[in-house]
Amino acid sequence: MYIGAVFFFQQFTKGLVERYPEIFDGGIDGNGLAVEAQANFGRKWKSYSSIIQLAQGDVTKINLVVKEPLEKCLLFLAYEADKHQLEDLVHKAAMKKAGIK
Repeated sequence: MYIGAVFFFQQFTKGLVERYPEIFDGGIDGNGLAVEAQANFGRKWKSYSSIIQLAQGDVTKINLVVKEPLEKCLLFLAYEADKHQLEDLVHKAAMKKAGIK
């Protein structure tokens, strides 16, 4: 019975390592792959990043978020995107006015 449990655990952890290499394989190396990884991040995580944003980064709130109506979530995300864009424009204008690049 003990050997079977060890085998199961090894197979289970091997599956986890294969599914989540960014956690178990050390993630991005320093050989210029950071730019490529950054470019692929959005494609990889797509809507999950929206769920995480709506859950405010709290994994315990994910189930609450996914039960909300889609239109409500999209409206909130659109509002947040517009708000951040406006704040960025105001900040850049203030920096330009102050003569800071």
